[in-house]
Amino acid sequence: MDFDIIIIGSGAGGGMTALRLCEQGFKVGLLERGPRFDPRKDYIMNYPDWERRNDPLKHARQAEQTIDQDYRTEFAHNNKQGRRSPLRYFRVHGVGGSTLHYQGEAHRFAEHAFRTNSEFGWGVDWPIGYSDLAPYYAQAEQLLGVAGAQGNPFKPKREAFPTPAHSLSAKSQIMAAAASKAGFSLLPNTLALPSLSIDGRTPCQHSGTCNYGCVFQAKSSIDQAIIPRAEKTGNLTLLSETRVLNLNIDDAGEVSSINCVDANGTIRLSAKRYVLAGGSIETPRLMLASTSAAQVNGLGNNNDQVGRYFMETVYCTAKFALNSDAKTYTGPPLDARVWDFCKPQDKQTNGFVLGLAGYLHPSIGPSNHAIRTAGIGRRHLARAKETFGRDIYVFGVAEQEPLASNRLTLSAKRDKRGQAKIKVHCQYSERDKHTIDVVMDKLHKWVSQAPSDGIMSTSDTLRRSSATHVGGTCRMGNEASTSVVDSFGKVHGQKDCYITDASVLPTQGAGDSPSLTIQALALRTADRIASDLKNLST
Repeated sequence: MDFDIIIIGSGAGGGMTALRLCEQGFKVGLLERGPRFDPRKDYIMNYPDWERRNDPLKHARQAEQTIDQDYRTEFAHNNKQGRRSPLRYFRVHGVGGSTLHYQGEAHRFAEHAFRTNSEFGWGVDWPIGYSDLAPYYAQAEQLLGVAGAQGNPFKPKREAFPTPAHSLSAKSQIMAAAASKAGFSLLPNTLALPSLSIDGRTPCQHSGTCNYGCVFQAKSSIDQAIIPRAEKTGNLTLLSETRVLNLNIDDAGEVSSINCVDANGTIRLSAKRYVLAGGSIETPRLMLASTSAAQVNGLGNNNDQVGRYFMETVYCTAKFALNSDAKTYTGPPLDARVWDFCKPQDKQTNGFVLGLAGYLHPSIGPSNHAIRTAGIGRRHLARAKETFGRDIYVFGVAEQEPLASNRLTLSAKRDKRGQAKIKVHCQYSERDKHTIDVVMDKLHKWVSQAPSDGIMSTSDTLRRSSATHVGGTCRMGNEASTSVVDSFGKVHGQKDCYITDASVLPTQGAGDSPSLTIQALALRTADRIASDLKNLST
């Protein structure tokens, strides 16, 4: 099979790239190592005994992990020595990628998030600015039916959202009052959970179960909002359960074809252009593992930049219980955000955001709540009934300082396909550690103003890794000596290879979710690929 473009990975970046190129008339092969799920049959929330069923996404999240879990790092913080746990990376292998289990957050990065070096003296400035992405942000929002409200004072002025913001849930109304007392603002979140019907799909039903996959097909995950549109063009060939083994590189150092494996065995595919969209760990792993006489250190790695500047999720959380039932299991899971601190407050602190959630995976249901409630017999039953619907998690997500020493390298260990695993080398800088302290202090102040008996437990990712929003490893920049791709996602020194995933992010947007930015960048890169191919044919 020959294509105009082959895209490896069907998540936020790969799916959006595919749609744009298909709509412009190009033949696209979209490769996904995981299965295609049917929300009406595969997701456990379709069934009354869902709490006892195995979540299909649980297997997909962990299937064939390519991370070498033996790696540990030391840390010292607040006069305490310790060892960091290995990276716990939450992703999904399946058509739609990690948008299958994401909770719909759709954030435009603030203007200052593109200029951390020039404004705050750390990190690196992007080779593009907010104005370059603004039209692509708008296009992605329209495709996803993003729900939101204008007037956020912490973000650039903008046009109306495609669908109105969701009303704040009962838990968020309570915590908005607590935030106000603590001196900051809890605002409606911007979500790819349409509040009105988009493309004939059901609008968000406020079931609170986005993390399990949306049985209503309302969440604008890539498999629901984007892939069907691409298929309607007749230009998309979707190859699910097909894993890429390596990229073949010719004598000139260019990608000539790819080797992959499906249920029938090994196949070789070729195209005029190749797009890597496997995420910030799989994309550099594939590049490092694809060598030749012209690319002895891996594709695009002549300057030893592939895998560097890895950024994981810097995250803090505090759990407590409200003094009354607020049905914390209902509503969009992440319907509100605090952006007051997205712009660094001083020279020692990274930007961060705060938020809240009710019951988190996997403890969303009454049975799981009961299991986690102490006691036995009738008293236990009464206690479980009394406390269900009260649990709250408040959390903070911060930007991580991008350091060249935080990097991915190939491990000597192999997975069951014989592919080299990845070693993750990542330590927190002093800025990162200080930011964690600041975030935790804000969480304590917030909870202190809520109607509760106080915090029951806290955690942070310095000690226990929990990564969802990873970035870097193939970052964009103008100089090949310090980056992997140019401002349009083309790999430096390559004619036919692009990247459209979170690995190209130079920084992390001050804690905002990266999915919408990945999608906007993907649309921009797709337009450049289309222009390149059209010029090639004239």
